[in-house]
Amino acid sequence: MSGSVLIIEDHPLFRAALIHLVQETLPDVEPVAANSAEAGLRQVAAMKDVRLILLDPGLPGINGAEAIAAFSRACPSAGLVAVSASEDRRDAMAALHAGARIFVSKAVSTDALRNLLRRVLAGEVDKPEWITPHGTNSLEDEPSLVLTPRQREILSLLTQGHSNKEIGLRLGLAEITVKMSSRACSMRMASPVSMAAS
Repeated sequence: MSGSVLIIEDHPLFRAALIHLVQETLPDVEPVAANSAEAGLRQVAAMKDVRLILLDPGLPGINGAEAIAAFSRACPSAGLVAVSASEDRRDAMAALHAGARIFVSKAVSTDALRNLLRRVLAGEVDKPEWITPHGTNSLEDEPSLVLTPRQREILSLLTQGHSNKEIGLRLGLAEITVKMSSRACSMRMASPVSMAAS
């Protein structure tokens, strides 16, 4: 495989385990690792042909949907996998909305993770997936997970607890536009995003 792999994980033991897994699965690739999204974004600026990003959404600093959206913008062609300690449907949907191709639990087996890496790199993940220790959760009944870049920005700010008014001021949008966009985001999620107070 040509290209590079970036791992963003703040827990030293789990980061080492992911590095080992990537090296074992892709022996011709030397993964680059970072312990925060900020450090990962600095690394990515110096990397060429990033094919795969493994990101823990529960990082200190920039995290969750905001971190995922930032890496999606920085490396739009990379397969982004959110490797999370959470198995909450709302966290999974927020990550997938923000640009992750797969949201996978840290509790899945090593074999499942290895297979997942191979599938992502082979281009076999044609729609977003949510994988738990019990298997792949069906998203077929979900509305489309595709959001516009602006909706992703609004969703990211909503998940940080900003009000519709604050988001409007920050993004230069009318408050009613923010309300309509946040409502559209909520309707697309299995468990609606709590609307920020106006």
